Amino acid sequence: MRETLTSPDIHSWIIANSRFIVGSFVKKIVFEDSMVIRLHSKDYGNRDLYLTPPGFIYFGEKRDLEVKGQSKFLNDILENSKVESITQPNFDRIVRIDFFSGKSIVFEMFGRGNIILLENNRILFAREYREWRGRAIKRGEEYKYPPSPVNPLSMDFEKFLGELRGDYEIVGVIATRFNLSHYSEIVCSLAGVEKDKKVMDLSEDEKIRIFETIKSFLSGLDGRGYLCNGKIMCIKSGECQNFDNINDAILAYLKGIRVESEEERIEKEQKKKLEEYKKLSDIYRSMGNEIISNIQWYNEIYEKLRRKEKIDSLISIDGKIARVRRDESAPEIELDITRRPSEIAQGYFSESKKLDEKIKGIMEVIGKIKKKEIKKEKKKERRRFWFERFRWFISSENSLVLAGRDAKTNEEVVKKYLGERDYYVHADIHGAPSVVVKNDGITEKTLVEAGIFGLCYSKAWNAGYMAGDAYWVTFSQVSKMAESGEYVPRGAWVIRGKRNYMRNLKLELGIGKIRYENEEILMAGPVDSLKQKTNYYIVIAPGDTSKENIAKIISEKFSWDIDDVMSILPPGPGRIVEEKHEAFEHSNNGEE
Repeated sequence: MRETLTSPDIHSWIIANSRFIVGSFVKKIVFEDSMVIRLHSKDYGNRDLYLTPPGFIYFGEKRDLEVKGQSKFLNDILENSKVESITQPNFDRIVRIDFFSGKSIVFEMFGRGNIILLENNRILFAREYREWRGRAIKRGEEYKYPPSPVNPLSMDFEKFLGELRGDYEIVGVIATRFNLSHYSEIVCSLAGVEKDKKVMDLSEDEKIRIFETIKSFLSGLDGRGYLCNGKIMCIKSGECQNFDNINDAILAYLKGIRVESEEERIEKEQKKKLEEYKKLSDIYRSMGNEIISNIQWYNEIYEKLRRKEKIDSLISIDGKIARVRRDESAPEIELDITRRPSEIAQGYFSESKKLDEKIKGIMEVIGKIKKKEIKKEKKKERRRFWFERFRWFISSENSLVLAGRDAKTNEEVVKKYLGERDYYVHADIHGAPSVVVKNDGITEKTLVEAGIFGLCYSKAWNAGYMAGDAYWVTFSQVSKMAESGEYVPRGAWVIRGKRNYMRNLKLELGIGKIRYENEEILMAGPVDSLKQKTNYYIVIAPGDTSKENIAKIISEKFSWDIDDVMSILPPGPGRIVEEKHEAFEHSNNGEE
């Protein structure tokens, strides 16, 4: 079972990592059961902060963050917010991140865990809404901290003495009333006090030593971490693996935990069956071979059994079933006196064959599970490129082409990535994505491909159009400044001057694996762009087959994660036009 971070661990983590958080800006938030906050600062770049209930906070591996569902709500509120502080209120198992905007995130790391978003200390959102006597996690309510033990960081000796009451062992009092958890045993050891000694039996000198040891223990925390006997520690205790930052100890601990998945459970069961069936199949086969190899001897025994004569090799007999052994090196054989030995041998061979068929089926099941595991591993290991958050493709002339996925990325792709020498392309249909073509010595061929790309991701695809028009303009013709009295919505742009139209462009996309900077990635782009980069690709067009079914087929054809396939397909149903296998002249696409 996973442990959770203790109050001293949290204190140590904040000491080591607050510098990466305070003053940084929220770039993105993804929230499902856990929360991942992508923070950006000038000094430290992008870092992904994980808040994982019930009780882990850590900087983890950067991954592709897809904003959907309630994550959109959180992004609207916190995106670009600057962090003012990160604190541990009352030395409790709580982390609070405050922003200059008046918003706060509170991570309660006890019980089932909870993540709460506040505005001026009032609850806007919570992972779990709950109510207790005197405290409620409800939308619109003022947030109150739970009742907490004494804060050992700020307590004086008098406050400390006030907690030494009751008929309890000192180790338990230190653990619960001063929030030191399992570190209470270390405190007792360092103070030279028996951990099971009752509070009422402590001498004045022992009380002083315990108080001073607690203060010394806490003041000595420096942000380092240790793994000691599989437990995360903020101080060294015995044989330990040392880490300069407790964050690395947390990562090493989490990496070492493998929660058995459903597939792993099935694989384990199937492997157990496999061993049983193999063993049984071998036994049946050897028994069949024993009879056939010594058929004359078994025929004689069979006749004696029928005549009820004495048999020296008889082990037992029960009705019509006799157990015999030819000699010490031979297996025991069951003989049914109603069947001849040759028939019995064939029966053993038949049972062995049935088990072999079952073994074959089990091997196929295990093989499928292994394939899934390999796919998951590949998915985990693959490098994600910055442009994959947009629609994208590499043109036949090796130019990067970007398009927005929604109003927000339509805005971003033009604002951030349309340079003075680049081109802006748009399908001649309302609501189509903005397409940016990076000018790396391109010709009209790439502009046509960009036009096709824009059409395929527009309403034209969903409407079932087979062809459509698009246009291109230069950087200087694209503006956010509207005419007087007009309004330009988010993701839309004003185009001034001549539009260079490309007529009757065919709505078809190729999908195939390409190599980019030594990584294999799945690309969807105009057919001509695929021809230059792979010898196998699938061509799709508007049609009647659901997007999900198209994705499933493509996922199986390319052994690619279905979610990744879904993310690159056009919006709406389609059809597979053809599969292409052809020779091609390979291009390096960013490889040296």
